[in-house]
Amino acid sequence: MRKGPSLQHFIVRAEMIQAYRSAVRATRPLPDPRTRRETLDFLRTDLERLRGEYDLNKLKSNLSHFNRTLKQMLPAIGLNGLTQGERGSRLIGQKKTIKDLLR
Repeated sequence: MRKGPSLQHFIVRAEMIQAYRSAVRATRPLPDPRTRRETLDFLRTDLERLRGEYDLNKLKSNLSHFNRTLKQMLPAIGLNGLTQGERGSRLIGQKKTIKDLLR
């Protein structure tokens, strides 16, 4: 008999969603929509692999890895966020919600 997810699971999943949303916001300055989509797809692959994972240590470890990867990537490609009044590029590709990613 398998127990359901604990409160910690929900907290870690919420942190993952928050980290992915910050990645989406951080990639807005990319001028090419295809490059932005590819960057987000690259970052999303780690989260999609964890869809059915219940091991809290593994979830926390992958969240740390995601945040570390994001911090390393953004300065390397010159993404410091949008200045006020600037609009980012529109995404091209299939639309998936965050909840779809973590199901």
